Amino acid sequence: MSTLFFLKDRRSRVFCGSVSRFLWIIVACLCLWICSGCGYHLGERTAELPSWIQTIYVEPWDNRSNELLLGPWLTTELRQEFMRGNSLELAPRNEADVILSGNVVQVNTGGLSYTRYDTSVERRVSVICSVTLKDRRTGRVLWTTSNIRREEAFWVGTSAIKTEGLKNQALKKLSRDVAETIYHRVSGVF
Repeated sequence: MSTLFFLKDRRSRVFCGSVSRFLWIIVACLCLWICSGCGYHLGERTAELPSWIQTIYVEPWDNRSNELLLGPWLTTELRQEFMRGNSLELAPRNEADVILSGNVVQVNTGGLSYTRYDTSVERRVSVICSVTLKDRRTGRVLWTTSNIRREEAFWVGTSAIKTEGLKNQALKKLSRDVAETIYHRVSGVF
């Protein structure tokens, strides 16, 4: 019998036992590491917000682009983001502590990848937004930025209608991304 598991002398058994213990320790450590998770999370830093800011009103967004639905999508996504979070509560305009307003400054669409005949097969839409947070009672600007920029790629469809639908999906995803960014900037004290 000459198998790997057949042990003839004491020295082999000791070596095999220490390897076995070592493997069990490695397996146990891996299980603990996997079960514990990495611990990374985006915590809301509501303790840093001034105590008088408890409620927020999200104004309908101004839209200076030719993407007519982008303003309403951004407004909806921002309101949903504040409803999901627990840093500020949504309130009607005349009851809110602060008012969040925004503008779609620019929307650009361009080719991203092409066939060898210079036909676009993938495009990219980019959005630039500006945002302002004001104290409702005094009108004082608490925070403003004009450089929130996001991009999203989308495939070119087999027809103009299909391509427009894919572009709208990309714009909806951009709206969610912009809303999440703004939410974390506001709840993380800008």
